[in-house]
Amino acid sequence: MTLTKLPHRFKGVSLSVLAWFLPFSLVLGQRDDDDDVYELDPFEVRTDEDAGYHSTHASEVTRMAMPISDIPMSVTILNQEFIEDVMARSTEDVLEYVPGFIPESNNDNWVIRGFANANTKFMNGFLQQESIGKVSVANVERVEVLRGPAAVLFGQGGYAATVNRVTKRPLERPHTMLRAGYGPQDSLRFEIDHGGPIGNSKFFYRITGVYDDGEYYRRISHDEKAFGGSLRWQITDRTRLTVETVYVEETDQGAVWRQPMMLGDFRGFTLPDGTFLSYGRNRQGYASPDDIRRWKRGFSMIDFQHAFNRNIALRVQAARDTKDQYYNETQPDQGSLTFLQDAVLMPRRWRIREQDVVNYRSRNELVVTFDTGPARHRILAGFSWDQSDAEVINRESGYNRGGITSPVVVNRGHDLLNPGGNVGNRFNVYPDLTLAEFLTDVRLAGFNPNMIPPINVINPALSPAVPPREELDVGLSTTEGQRPTLRVNRDTTDLTINREFYIADMLSFDKDRFFLTGGARRTRTFDRRFDNRTQTNDREAVAHATTYSFGTVYHIRRDQSLTFYANANSSFIPEFRRQPDGEPLPPEEGNQKEFGLRFALREGTIQGMFSFYEIKQQNVAISDPDADEGEDRFILIDGIRSRGMEFSLNARLTDNFRWYGGYAYTDARDEADNSRVYAVPSHHITSFARYTVNLRQRETLDFMLGTIYIGSRPIQPQIIRSLGGGDLGEANAPDWTMPGSWRFDLSSRYRIRRTQGGPRYEVRAKVSNLFDNQEIVKRADRVSLQLQPGRTFQIDFRVRF
Repeated sequence: MTLTKLPHRFKGVSLSVLAWFLPFSLVLGQRDDDDDVYELDPFEVRTDEDAGYHSTHASEVTRMAMPISDIPMSVTILNQEFIEDVMARSTEDVLEYVPGFIPESNNDNWVIRGFANANTKFMNGFLQQESIGKVSVANVERVEVLRGPAAVLFGQGGYAATVNRVTKRPLERPHTMLRAGYGPQDSLRFEIDHGGPIGNSKFFYRITGVYDDGEYYRRISHDEKAFGGSLRWQITDRTRLTVETVYVEETDQGAVWRQPMMLGDFRGFTLPDGTFLSYGRNRQGYASPDDIRRWKRGFSMIDFQHAFNRNIALRVQAARDTKDQYYNETQPDQGSLTFLQDAVLMPRRWRIREQDVVNYRSRNELVVTFDTGPARHRILAGFSWDQSDAEVINRESGYNRGGITSPVVVNRGHDLLNPGGNVGNRFNVYPDLTLAEFLTDVRLAGFNPNMIPPINVINPALSPAVPPREELDVGLSTTEGQRPTLRVNRDTTDLTINREFYIADMLSFDKDRFFLTGGARRTRTFDRRFDNRTQTNDREAVAHATTYSFGTVYHIRRDQSLTFYANANSSFIPEFRRQPDGEPLPPEEGNQKEFGLRFALREGTIQGMFSFYEIKQQNVAISDPDADEGEDRFILIDGIRSRGMEFSLNARLTDNFRWYGGYAYTDARDEADNSRVYAVPSHHITSFARYTVNLRQRETLDFMLGTIYIGSRPIQPQIIRSLGGGDLGEANAPDWTMPGSWRFDLSSRYRIRRTQGGPRYEVRAKVSNLFDNQEIVKRADRVSLQLQPGRTFQIDFRVRF
């Protein structure tokens, strides 16, 4: 998109900031011609300072480059060496080794410190639109994790943690990396990473690319294509301009749907005659051959940095983030089952969903350093502006649940070609009907033959055929071929605009031994949803919020081998609803208190941290139970209260042995009834170790072992309407607990460089889930669950120039 097509506000914000600051920078720059050092590092860190898995500085996660030891929060950096050693393909592959991070779906969703990760995914400091699918790390240099609320730095949302992916930036030396791999499923993957200086000029570039073709462990085909490009212009020794773009396109054959479950037994089902049908190796996939999920992501940014002098630096950023998401698929209903004599059937429906989102973002920040008496100030002042435009259309048919006894349906199913919604019962048993008989006529089990037929849960290949769809411009409702009519349940145009001012000050005393930090952020959010069907606004409102942050760091030992830190941070979610008298509701808040100890032993080769925290979710608006009938009145209650402890260790025990891992204890409870929070384990242990054997000169062999333990987790409490509902539903779908589980991953790497300065060749191999544990639960409720795959294999080859 060219600049002339950008929204008026976006052009105004970006151009006005540049137009005002650039002349100002020239004036200030002329005043300091005698200075021989200008600092651009307030905003970026040098990754060549990393030692093994240990990184000394954070950048985007704190909005300016800072030594981690001076930050009054729990910060974890997962650098490039660690990303490569775990053979990561997605963000989840990296984060699962962070103590307390629990993956919860296939869409890069997780829980940490008792909360889900709403509005917590960032790229180069910019919020990323939520999406289906996992986010690739092929173009990612490092992943920065900031635990706890951080609204002063990153705005609304994110009570538990903020995850920022820093992309690969141009380097000053030429380099090329080629990678070809197979696995962990039936998948071929190719990557390229190439860049360096452009001749003897002041321009540097970097290009990354990915092609992946294969399938998930549920036999769902997957295709991925990605490209990243970055160009840096070192205008002067104190002025830098970087332009970057990333494009990702992924296509799947539908979704990796959860498996249905009854009686709390996720191994399989007991049939009416007592026979047990087993899931086996959990390879069932519930997608139809014509199902498709496709999403395209784009991210482009401009980053201008200028150092006025040693004490003043400016950063102006503008970004465009797009998401084009489309899926046309059959969707199963795990809470409705029909038992035959020798099979279990699960109903499905047909749906089409489209979402087209364009976000424009701007960040403008000034870092100023100065002294006042015994204190040295480092102030970050900023203004941010975001606009999100979204078009969303959802269309779906009803579920075909079976068990219909009406003669109209059984004898003349075509009379219900276009039912107004779901049909049938949630739980049916036909003990005398075989699968073979059912396949001749779905009406024998009370299914509507003119709707999407059910799927055989244990053996999907032996299911009634789904009528093919045609690739047509379906408009807002249609019938494609023999498929039922789709009903439109959403057709909206959404607009959200955020305008935020923020300031933070870090004061240091006693030669950087003692630090005090404080900050504030003022946010104004405009939100509007326009219903294209009724041509009216579903909502249009403005919300305001002010958040604060305080922290302290004290290096108990001046060599920073023992450090105490503490913070009181907050975040918020804007609330657009109002009381009947028009009074606006206050924003929902997440408030944290945290303290901890960092330690560094053996000249910094062993570094660790203990953290203790409490987070309270407050101002949760719910309907007033004492309100009059039809009155939308609300009361505010406390939500989740989470307390816990985290320990992490990053050690380089010898030149040949490195280890990273830790332990997290979490006690997250609902304040209303003191029940444990869904999907949050009390205990989580991670470990990743690498041992290097030096074979000959320029030839090494590495062995790596990853270990992850996730403790038992409660499922989501809910009123049972599934599997018969009422007492029958309670009996068929009892409450249960996801069991704790261990997973071990074993990998190795062989590296050789035949000549000094010549290409380096690498061969890597990995066995995930070494002991083939088939009972590692990823997410679950009373009637369904998703299991992690059993043992898988992965191998890749790399060459570096």
